[in-house]
Amino acid sequence: MTGGFERVVVVGASAAGLSAADGLREAGFTGSITVLGAELHQPYDRPTMSKALLVAEEDPQLLELRSPERIEANRLDLRLGHAAAGLDVDRRYVVTTYGEALPWDAVVIACGSRPREMRSLAGEVLPALRTPEDLRVLREAAARYGEMTMIGSGFIGLEVAAGLVARGVAVTVLDALPLPLEPVLGTELATHLRDLHTARGVRFRSAVAVASVTGQPGAYEVRLTDGSVHRTPFVLTGIGAEPAVDWLAGSGIEVTGGIVTDAAGRTNVPGVWAAGDVAAFHHPLLGQRVRVEHWTHAVEQGRHIGLNIARGETTPYQGVPYFWTDQYGMRFQCYGRRRAGDRSLVVEGSLDAGEFLVLFGHAGEFHAAFACGHVRSLRDYRKLLARGGTWDEALALARTNNPVLDTTVSCTDRKERTTHEAA
Repeated sequence: MTGGFERVVVVGASAAGLSAADGLREAGFTGSITVLGAELHQPYDRPTMSKALLVAEEDPQLLELRSPERIEANRLDLRLGHAAAGLDVDRRYVVTTYGEALPWDAVVIACGSRPREMRSLAGEVLPALRTPEDLRVLREAAARYGEMTMIGSGFIGLEVAAGLVARGVAVTVLDALPLPLEPVLGTELATHLRDLHTARGVRFRSAVAVASVTGQPGAYEVRLTDGSVHRTPFVLTGIGAEPAVDWLAGSGIEVTGGIVTDAAGRTNVPGVWAAGDVAAFHHPLLGQRVRVEHWTHAVEQGRHIGLNIARGETTPYQGVPYFWTDQYGMRFQCYGRRRAGDRSLVVEGSLDAGEFLVLFGHAGEFHAAFACGHVRSLRDYRKLLARGGTWDEALALARTNNPVLDTTVSCTDRKERTTHEAA
């Protein structure tokens, strides 16, 4: 068999897992591929739940990740409702929740992450948006109460807030951060995003943490660390995610902030690979171990690992991190990763105009490009990031696209100057 493997087990009917199966077949692997899906649903696209299905008028239909025809064409043994319960690396079995022991020559772990839990004082796990069942609960609560509170102001939290507002729901967002997504976007862009929401009626209680939650649907009390109490009929949490690795306890797989892999996707156990949200891998472009929780990364890294397995190769994965978020009819996109201490520079458009392109860098290094609109230029910066381009090269590209650009003016300076000139 190609690459010396006859049996591959993919743990997770996810974007990463199914893309790994695609890569295996694309590279000529002809052996068996068993895909374990913990849920009973056919594999579906998660991002559309917060980006589109929440605001759909009728009962929303999940977007399939793979059609039944494609699953059949790839000769996948897809086992829905079968989660992995253990991994025996000595006898080479994946044990499932049905008690099966599936033999493997290679395993791709792509079981993703799960929402970080928050519980009420009574022990109730407060709702989060992860599954179609969660989406149904959220839509029903929106229709019933007309008022909701989101704990957490990450990407999912803000997308849900925007979606609820579109349904006419009054939304309050609680977060310990002073500004939503400030560690990811920096102060100026985080302020712009917050203002975008407040202009549409979202109320923020920022820089104060949740101490406890009591009550039940229809009447919750959220006690905050400043001593105040926030009353709301419904609470939803969006406080991050953690890799789904409990089932690997005792397996010998190294787990530190995710399943530890090298740049090729290999774990410390021969024949075991990991892809997508669950993997903490060494990224050659970033020079550090990271866990990337974005859909495009899962697809690209999953396929890359499938190709590596089938070809018997250990080629490093070097995809530029990418995410997008849709809010109020606008699409924000980012390539790369902003780092602490980065300078931010608007090189096209303006924050006030609502269409812009911002670069992030520090000490001669170019780290990220974030934009609303300006798609063609954004792709040019992606190519520059992919080859490890410098800050000077990014500025040279910016001057080519915008000859009148003043590269000495930061986001903050530019906003202050625009306000002064308008006055």
